[in-house]
Amino acid sequence: MELETWNLEHSHGTLPRVSDFPNKYPSLALVILIAAALFIIRLVGPSNLMDNDQERPASYVLDAVLNGHWACQVDWMGDVTSKPPLYTWLAGLATLPFDRISLFSLYLPAAASVAGMACLILFAGRKYFGPPSGLFGALAFLLSPIMSRQVALARTDALFAFMISLAALAAFRAWTRGRGWTLFWLLAALATLAKGPLGILLAAGGLTACVWEKKAARGSHLFGLALYCLITFGWFAIAYHEMGQVVIDKMLKREMVFHAVTNETGDVIGRNFYKPVIYFLHRFLPWSLLACAGFWRVWKRPADSEPERQFERFLGCWFLVGLVAFSIAPHQRGDLLVPIIPPAALLAGREIALLLKRFRRDRVVLGATVFALAMLGVTARYYFKRTAETLVQKTLGMEQLARSIDGVRMIHVDTPFTLQFYLNTMQVITPPEKAGELLSSTNSVVVALCDFNRVRPWIQEGVEIHELARWPETGEPFVRIISNRLKESNVQGLKSKVFLRPWALDIGR
Repeated sequence: MELETWNLEHSHGTLPRVSDFPNKYPSLALVILIAAALFIIRLVGPSNLMDNDQERPASYVLDAVLNGHWACQVDWMGDVTSKPPLYTWLAGLATLPFDRISLFSLYLPAAASVAGMACLILFAGRKYFGPPSGLFGALAFLLSPIMSRQVALARTDALFAFMISLAALAAFRAWTRGRGWTLFWLLAALATLAKGPLGILLAAGGLTACVWEKKAARGSHLFGLALYCLITFGWFAIAYHEMGQVVIDKMLKREMVFHAVTNETGDVIGRNFYKPVIYFLHRFLPWSLLACAGFWRVWKRPADSEPERQFERFLGCWFLVGLVAFSIAPHQRGDLLVPIIPPAALLAGREIALLLKRFRRDRVVLGATVFALAMLGVTARYYFKRTAETLVQKTLGMEQLARSIDGVRMIHVDTPFTLQFYLNTMQVITPPEKAGELLSSTNSVVVALCDFNRVRPWIQEGVEIHELARWPETGEPFVRIISNRLKESNVQGLKSKVFLRPWALDIGR
């Protein structure tokens, strides 16, 4: 019989069974299409590669692809990477089939991670809370400010959260079945390779529901733990073999120990405990309010069905343990909360389904589709209007400059890595004194720099220096391309550009 309203029994009211609404495959297609649309919007919109410290992950990818440093990378400043290499590996593999790196291959691991988490929410919510809860939870997850940002951000947060989500759901499955912990430890190893061992705590946080449910987590962990150690310590041993003590100093002492007790501004443990709550409420709006209602329901009105009750309590503990961990940590950043957004989205999705249970399902589907399109429009408008931002302008300027000088061999002194990204090069910067020495030689040299005064003292008197290109073309330049020759073959292509003019620079003392 065709059902016009959702009048089916459920432990939290009237929600439809899995077979009633909506069908699994159209729901999955809708979620994937929205994730793809978000990714396209971010790719087509103006790039902000110079913002949010994205240049370092980009340099790691090119160091792996161009220089063959797959185990452990350095950035363009010569500093060893501060994070494990899983994001670098995935972005590097996405880059290999093409002639050069692009924003598509750089951001693909983040976009795939966001889409993967949305699909996990869809299927997990569908299984334990009903089809509408899974669909609405996935849509809330995707159409939130924090995740529309993560879909095209060259940082490890989204990938880290995806691996944690997979590991957390594997932990719930092993807990309820009393076996199968090997998969959890394998996924925990991948989470560690994404960002660090904090992934174990965040993925296993939901298991504190064992106390709540009075059900122990049975099963053997021995093989899984051995696999975890083999993967994580195996990679670290290779990185140490290649780079030496600097790996321990950077990754263990600075990133793990230092950031665990303080930060660059001197904050100590627990000083900014309130910030993660504010970040969650603000960056997950309006769904954060519904998630709070969901947490209250888990505490005050637990489900009658044992699988649903276990799952909702697991989600509540997953979120709470993660929130406490982030609140204690001295290093605070809104994007760090991404690993605890999936459980919040799942409970928010159930609240949405309960609010809409009395409406006809065809109207709900239509309304959800219209709302998703409207939110995509709002997202597009927001990101396309960012062209006036300073870092966006500089990123676009570096792209424009790179197109005009692509193929010209040069060294870099103090330029942002964004220029090298668009040139598809990865060179460690050259010290100003070395650049001045090269410019004073008889060999033709092209140098990219921001501050010519840093190089000027090291150039011998009588050497004529020419400015070949700059950005911006008028006013005070942000980046200059200079050379000690004009007629050498390595700058002929550059001189042929209509908008480029050579200027002799005064290097008088």
